[in-house]
Amino acid sequence: MPLAPCGLDCESCQLKPEQCDGCHSDSDHVWCADCAIRVCCRFEKKLPDCSQCDDFPCRAILNFENDKWDHHTAAVGRLRKRRGKRTRMTE
Repeated sequence: MPLAPCGLDCESCQLKPEQCDGCHSDSDHVWCADCAIRVCCRFEKKLPDCSQCDDFPCRAILNFENDKWDHHTAAVGRLRKRRGKRTRMTE
């Protein structure tokens, strides 16, 4: 399944294609063109998703995972599954 850098499932996203070309697109027609996770993963580290990063889970991913949106938690869960990590940030 193609995942966005943050772990969101682009294929099941209701924003595509009217509102978003997907985070792997070179266009700026994405949900958040200046998303720090997308910029870091795709353009700085040139990785397909954050699960392949040596710094995973970084502060940006942990903040994304622990915000108020359940689909963000699920997205990072997909990355963790890919990576084989099961830890979560505790406060």
